[in-house]
Amino acid sequence: MSGAHAPRQRITRAKKALIWKGCIMQVNVADFNELSAYTPPFDSLDVLVQSQGFVRYKQAEYAKKGWDEVMDININSVMHTATKFKQMLSAAKGSIVIVSSVPGLQANIGNPAYAASKAAAISLTKTLGQSWARDGIRVNGLAPGLVPTKLTAVTTQNKERAEASLRAIPLRRLGTPEEMAGAAMFLASPLASYVQGHTLIADGGLTL
Repeated sequence: MSGAHAPRQRITRAKKALIWKGCIMQVNVADFNELSAYTPPFDSLDVLVQSQGFVRYKQAEYAKKGWDEVMDININSVMHTATKFKQMLSAAKGSIVIVSSVPGLQANIGNPAYAASKAAAISLTKTLGQSWARDGIRVNGLAPGLVPTKLTAVTTQNKERAEASLRAIPLRRLGTPEEMAGAAMFLASPLASYVQGHTLIADGGLTL
């Protein structure tokens, strides 16, 4: 992210962890210049999972500042990161998994930027899936439902909100990070070698 007065919270949440040989490196993917200047300590890449996410509550996304912050992290950085590693992924005939969210499939009155950015991520998955297939890159997406994370704590850690949400989920429970990881691993693996441009919905039936 550009600017000397950037909010610390946004920088932290925009950081994307890169794991290599047991080491975790962080890059502010919302800062195009920082991402462009980043030199990875590896020269090959098989799988790129893009799971960056950010949200502003209390109607903040209706203002330009909140809208721009969410869009920079949730969709602009997805495209820039994919482009950054395209050559490596093409050489390895690799795979990209773009994590969107169920709000990208439906209205979200309190978070217009979040919903719009996740809808854009689903659309980008289709477009890159079509465009980059000729480069040997598979591109698919994952749209999680309600899973306990820092972003969903406002719901999952509020008894009344959590109970109301569970009533709308046919499986009557929250998803788990492990279940989302399993879905991402499937999409990135040879088991999904003929799947392209598809966003897998893992929401316990919420969107049925």
